[in-house]
Amino acid sequence: MKLRIPIWLRSILIGFLILELGTRLWSLLALANIKSTPSIPWAFPLMALCLWFIWNYLNGKWKPKSTQEKRQLWMRAYKLEPRKKLWAWISAILLGCSLLLLILISTRLIDFPSGQIEQIERISVYSDFMVMALIIMTSVVAGVIEEIAFRAYMQKPMENEYAPAIAILIVALFFSLLHLPNATIAPQLLLLFFLGSLGWGVLAYLTNSIIPGVIIHSLVDIISYFWLWQNLELAKSLAAENIFQEGIDKSFVLLLLFAVASISALVFSFWKLSKIR
Repeated sequence: MKLRIPIWLRSILIGFLILELGTRLWSLLALANIKSTPSIPWAFPLMALCLWFIWNYLNGKWKPKSTQEKRQLWMRAYKLEPRKKLWAWISAILLGCSLLLLILISTRLIDFPSGQIEQIERISVYSDFMVMALIIMTSVVAGVIEEIAFRAYMQKPMENEYAPAIAILIVALFFSLLHLPNATIAPQLLLLFFLGSLGWGVLAYLTNSIIPGVIIHSLVDIISYFWLWQNLELAKSLAAENIFQEGIDKSFVLLLLFAVASISALVFSFWKLSKIR
């Protein structure tokens, strides 16, 4: 009797395999680059080439032919339909803005762990060219690999087997578990990762494409890391204080207002996309 693995379990295992492959590969290349020739970011073009191969293979290119159609279906790296394009990009941009605002608000609510700041400090000793290459490729790898792993290969099969809402919720749960508290993540931030995954999941489902999510997800990470790199001292002070110690000020109120406005606009844009779908 042939053993049949449930769709949800198979999707999760394949998604985590893709995630481990992509992120581990970049970690090894970046570490080798820093140890061998820290002034020449040769790992950047090499990883870009690896991402190109990963993207094309998982999108149905090359053998085996028996899996080409399924790989393309699960990947759903489709070009946006003309009637969806405007609201798809509006939704993606609003989602990115909402997440950046929520990140800023969270820095005012809790004491951040210093892990990410220490990571940026460690690479800041190298040339600006090297730091920029590391930041950009780390962000691109996160955007590409996480969207393929979670919103494509993990979510798409579960959408087809169960229901879109169930698939999006399950993926958001495992995406949050991936970011369990460690040196760079506070426990309170898990809710932010859960909400972020819900947003990327809804975007992928409504547009039937991971392309907007990949681009905006990468940009959100790039903006976050570049801001941290250029504002290390400010980041340290924000990490060590919160409104419960310092009190609410005008900047925090403005952040809240902008976040409410951005999230409200995002919900409206998702609604417009759902009507087009």
